[in-house]
Amino acid sequence: MIKSEILSKKISIDNLNLLIDTGHVYYFPFALNRTAYIVVNNKPSMVIVSDISVKGVQLSGSWYTWEELEAMGGVFDSEFDALSAIAQRM
Repeated sequence: MIKSEILSKKISIDNLNLLIDTGHVYYFPFALNRTAYIVVNNKPSMVIVSDISVKGVQLSGSWYTWEELEAMGGVFDSEFDALSAIAQRM
């Protein structure tokens, strides 16, 4: 039976490169059930990261694509990062 496994340091470089080349390895910038800050109308709002996918993220129950979030102003780990991004855009 094939099952999901956690990547560890025991994986060979060749196997890791194969996973990367075939699109099986992703980096997700947020952790589930953690707070994040979404910028809407140049104001940061605290949300909970409910789910993460390759093409989008679910924030407090609403799905957003990464492109939608970029167009709105972004999503950030901390309120300071969100405020800094707002200040840079103005």
